[in-house]
Amino acid sequence: MKKIIILLTGLIISFQAFSQPISNTIVPAGKIKLSNGQKIIVESNLAIEANLGMGMEITSNSTSENTLDVKNSTDKIYTISNTLTKLNVNMNMMGQPSNYNSENKEDNNAEMGKVFDDKLNKPVDILIDNSTGLAILDEKKKKNEKADEENPLQGLMNMFAESTDDAVVSGAFGLIPQGKKVGESWSDTAIAKDLKTIRTFLLKSISANEAVIQLDAITMAVNKIDMQGMEIEFKSNTKTTGEMTTDISNGQVKKKNTISDITGSFQLMGQDMPISAKATSASTYK
Repeated sequence: MKKIIILLTGLIISFQAFSQPISNTIVPAGKIKLSNGQKIIVESNLAIEANLGMGMEITSNSTSENTLDVKNSTDKIYTISNTLTKLNVNMNMMGQPSNYNSENKEDNNAEMGKVFDDKLNKPVDILIDNSTGLAILDEKKKKNEKADEENPLQGLMNMFAESTDDAVVSGAFGLIPQGKKVGESWSDTAIAKDLKTIRTFLLKSISANEAVIQLDAITMAVNKIDMQGMEIEFKSNTKTTGEMTTDISNGQVKKKNTISDITGSFQLMGQDMPISAKATSASTYK
């Protein structure tokens, strides 16, 4: 049961009317524009329905708050610190409720608390390219890759590809390629160890400084992690659709809604266990 609680809490962590379009509007060249000391508050809601095989069906609802703190900048790079400051999770596994509330720990499930407490109020610095909004893997992070691989919680987060520190910070920005018009699309591909994500964007509308962008993404992941002496291999395919509103003047996302369908499997004690899940998320950036 302890291993299952860790697996399920890893799953929870990992998901973290518009104006009419002006058809002749062309997006100018842009960069992320932030001020040192600026803070962005990310508030997210996540609902999950999952089947992990052997009758392990779960539902969960969670809310979280992250603080992004702009620490310093150069001509090309911002250093932004990400801190998970609040988390509230209500989960039901096979009829057994569990909960975690970072602001009311006396009522928390003990096993969930051990996992979530380790993530709270611990700032992590992320480097962001101000011309793309994407995270830059620095040498310090490269040296910590081995430690991350040995952390079962990190392995689970990578499997579902949603709420690593890099993803939380990068998700706060949405730049549109220069010259794009309403109705035009573009795509990008991110490849990391054991993980590949292909994203396609469609510029749906522009009104004043706000742009509405449709997002479609496919993420394929394979992770091998050591969980209390047992090696577990995870394979997953995640299809995500959603929409976000971004401020063209500074590249900051204002709100984002996504739906993710996840299929895959994990090996446990020599057996392949199927995984299926649906995650619905809504985030605002202030």
